[in-house]
Amino acid sequence: MCLNTFLFTLRCEMLAEITWHNRQQIKKVELLRQQLPMKVPGNDLLPELNTTITALLSTLVTSTFIIEKQPPQVLKKETRFAASVRLLVGGKLNVHMNPPQVKATIVSEAQAKNLLNDNNLGMNETSGDILNNCGVMEYHKESGNLTVTFRNMSLKRIRRADRRGSEFVTEEKFTILFQSTFSIASGELVFQVRTMSLPVVVIVHGNQESNALATVLWDNAFAEPGRIPFAVPDRVAWPDMGKALNSKFMSANGRSLSLENLNYLAQKAFSGQNIQIDDYSTIQLSWSTFNRDPLPGRNFTFWKWFHGVQELTRKHLRGPWNDGSIMGFVTRSQAQDLLLSRPNGNFLLRFSDSEIGGVTIAWSGDDPQTGTSQVWNLQPFTGEDFNIRSLADRIQDLPHLIYLYPDIPKDNAFRSYYTPMSDQPLPSNNGYVGSVLVSRIPQIPVTNCPDNPSTPGSYTPQYDPQSPSSCPPSCGSIQSDIGISNMQEPMMNDGIADYDFFDEDFDFSSVTLDDYTDPIQGFIPDVPMEVMEELLRGFEL
Repeated sequence: MCLNTFLFTLRCEMLAEITWHNRQQIKKVELLRQQLPMKVPGNDLLPELNTTITALLSTLVTSTFIIEKQPPQVLKKETRFAASVRLLVGGKLNVHMNPPQVKATIVSEAQAKNLLNDNNLGMNETSGDILNNCGVMEYHKESGNLTVTFRNMSLKRIRRADRRGSEFVTEEKFTILFQSTFSIASGELVFQVRTMSLPVVVIVHGNQESNALATVLWDNAFAEPGRIPFAVPDRVAWPDMGKALNSKFMSANGRSLSLENLNYLAQKAFSGQNIQIDDYSTIQLSWSTFNRDPLPGRNFTFWKWFHGVQELTRKHLRGPWNDGSIMGFVTRSQAQDLLLSRPNGNFLLRFSDSEIGGVTIAWSGDDPQTGTSQVWNLQPFTGEDFNIRSLADRIQDLPHLIYLYPDIPKDNAFRSYYTPMSDQPLPSNNGYVGSVLVSRIPQIPVTNCPDNPSTPGSYTPQYDPQSPSSCPPSCGSIQSDIGISNMQEPMMNDGIADYDFFDEDFDFSSVTLDDYTDPIQGFIPDVPMEVMEELLRGFEL
């Protein structure tokens, strides 16, 4: 329990004790007046005092019936969930002498409005059925708390209202209503208490969760105090949205978003509105732009893209993100300008624009056809890729990547996240030996490979007939080819690659026919013509 909660509880208990003591004093005066009848000069204030103190006590009791642990705001049907309710003044009023029962039901937005407008409205209106929804409040003597915990509730059925216009199912809000009836003072005072949870969105499939979270974020961030359930504005100022996104991202991943990150997000959110400004402080973002209308040229909304990035970072990239090793929120053109200003081998990590929950590696290197420096972009990695091999291990695999922008050796940035060799698969009891998956880029040569300080010792210089460079790709027990954007495949003539970019200065003295002979298939015909000529010339000598 935090300090503010403790102080609030203490004040409520003190107020309850004082109010209850005053009521007892009034009752004693009434009893004395019955025993000693006398005429009171002036107006008799005792009945008014009794009415006032009873009303204060009733308000105090109903206001301190609170939800201690909120149910999840995205509620999946037929999935177990928990919540707990507490009566802050229960111990001081001895409510535990006759422990009350609490019942939980789910009600719609319209039903919640009616409940607030009419306290005498029927307490049995629901919009669904919840299993294990009743519990008896328990008194904890050490703390003086009177609570009930629902540990195994489950939403069995939900009845939805008719949708309005273009409203999605995941935009419909419900609330969990907790209600109870109990008495104090030997049944003299009877209280009906109820409290409602934060808005919940009901889903039936996991793929609805992202849209449901958008509804929850918008409601939590922009709801006004004392509102009518569950009214929210249709438009909000971008600075307010930026604060909400930053709070959400920071709570999930630690490091907050920078001003540059927020500016990038603003550009992305308003990319379909042709807004060419640098200051978004006066621009308002609508709900439709946030999570109804897809981004230009994409089939997903701004929120779904942002949520995908947040979840990818939370599950797989939290450490490097907090270290500052992931630039993330940067456009492709900005990444290209940054990398071209640095020597070849520099790289950075940015979140993919085209794929939900994807991160790509951009690095600078020589074009094998023109010899000029250019920026290459790996096909984005997703969470599924990192379930197989982590980002740090993939970066370690690739000798093309030397310095994390601007000049940080990649081992300094990612060494602590490399998978130790001792953690690699060991031989099993059935006689088989485990293998290690290693990433490689077969199409692009390694720039200045001998001088690469980050190239692992396992990479040995060895000629590859399918590569224009004598520097090898990454190697391992199992190799996984990685797709690259902005590249050209060799032209094919009758099914055989045309190697116009073959290195004429290559030293053939170390090449033998064994390099192009397979023990099972025999001679491999798919060999560059230049190599064949040199080999045949050696036999003629």
